[in-house]
Parts: sequence; C-alpha cells; structure tokens
Amino acid sequence: MQDKNLAESPVKLQIDQGIASVRFNRPDVHNSLNMDLIESLLDVLSSLQNHRDVRVVILGGEGKSFCSGLDVMSVMADPKNIQWLLSGCDGYPHNKVQHLALGWRALPVPVIAVIQGYCYGGGLQMAFGADLRIAHPEARLSVMEGRWGIIPDMGMSVTARGCVREDVLMRMTLTTEVLEGPQALQEGLVTELADDPWARAEALAREIIKRPPEMAKATKRLLRDSYTQTDEERIAMEEKLQKRLLGSPNQMEAVQAYLAKRDPVYKVD
Repeated sequence: MQDKNLAESPVKLQIDQGIASVRFNRPDVHNSLNMDLIESLLDVLSSLQNHRDVRVVILGGEGKSFCSGLDVMSVMADPKNIQWLLSGCDGYPHNKVQHLALGWRALPVPVIAVIQGYCYGGGLQMAFGADLRIAHPEARLSVMEGRWGIIPDMGMSVTARGCVREDVLMRMTLTTEVLEGPQALQEGLVTELADDPWARAEALAREIIKRPPEMAKATKRLLRDSYTQTDEERIAMEEKLQKRLLGSPNQMEAVQAYLAKRDPVYKVD
C-alpha cells in the first residue's frame, strides 16, 4: 500500500490492492484548479503511468464538490502561468492543460470519476477524461468556460465524443447551463447515478480487478482507440488484442477460477 494522504497536499493519492484513489484536495474552494493543484495532478498522472500494480483508478474530490473548474483569478494573476499551461506535455501530442483531462484517458487502466457537488468547466472536462462517471443525483455539471469568453480547451472535443450528442454539447457550451444529476444522465454526461457515488465506484473497481489485468487494458484500448477507425481497422484490432489474451496465463486462471468457483489470483507484470 502506498499512501500520500497528506492533509496539506493539493492531491491525495492512495494505492491499495491495485486500486488507486486520487482526490483533489482544496475542499474549501470546491477543489478549484490553481497552479499547485494543476502541477500536483500532472505529477500524479506521470506516477500512475509507471505503476504496474495499479489496475483501476478512482478520481474524485475532497469535501462537497468534484471540481468547480479553474481558479481564474489565481491562475491568471501571472501571465507566465498561461504560457506554461499551453506549452507541450512531454511524450504527448497535446499541451499541459489538455493533459489534465486527456491524461486519464491515456492511462492504460480504467478510470472512474466520482462526481458530487460542482463539476464545472475544467472539472467537467477532467470527468470526461475518465472512462466511467458516477454522479450523485444532486451533482451540478456545466461547461462553464463561456462565462469567461473562452471555449473548453482541455480536450473535451475528443473526450465527450460518444457520450454527449454534438448539438447538446453545443447548447451547453453556448449557454453555460447547469445540469443536475438526472438530466446529466439523460444527456449522456454521466454513466450512472448513486446516492453514495464513491462507494459505488469502489464496488465497480472491485469487480474490475476480478478480471485479468490484460483484459481490462485491452478493453480500454479497443473501445477508446478504435473510435475514429474504420470498421475494417476495428475488426483487425479486435483480432490482434484477442490473440494476445487467448491462452495467456491470466486468461487461463480466469477460466479455472470461474469453474472452481473461487477468486482468481492473477500475475501482474
């Protein structure tokens, strides 16, 4: 178990039995994104890329809210901050501020976002970067950037595809309207609702780690990477990934554990 659960840290990271819990830690300001939080998130994303024992990530916020978006006054107080945020992110074809959302998508393992309270602007864009989104019925979600005369610039044009209809996303971006949980579910912004979204995310994570780690990674790669491919390319990717899984030690362990009605024991490389 690895624990960086320090009260003063802008981000809390805890890894236990293959499940990484990442929590924004500015609860007094609804986890708005200042430079300290942004830099800490980028460090956490880099760390998680190198953790082979991590099988699932749960992303959420301390206190009453997921994330209320950019701390505009704090970040824009120094023009150098904007220049740094828009500079390249090493190893990726996008910039640092985009990596705050696209970085979760780039992780090889499933990521579950836990949404409560405010999920505005950059917060919503980070939630879209996750693979699953569990929201409290009273959560409030909004594409808030228009209030500042700007457009969403954290990869939402990529991450929201397949979740939200283009016309709905257009309406939300132009009006900056706020949707509560049930309407957000109806419009495709979230996967499901739960009165205790963190407990539901943990239950999902425990179900996911019952599957072979290679299977979970292959599922994410297939469904994420094939989105912009042709049908022929998708079929070819299915076959390629399946051939790697069939007959592998962990795949055989999944079969044997199921037939023996016991918990599987996987090898994590």
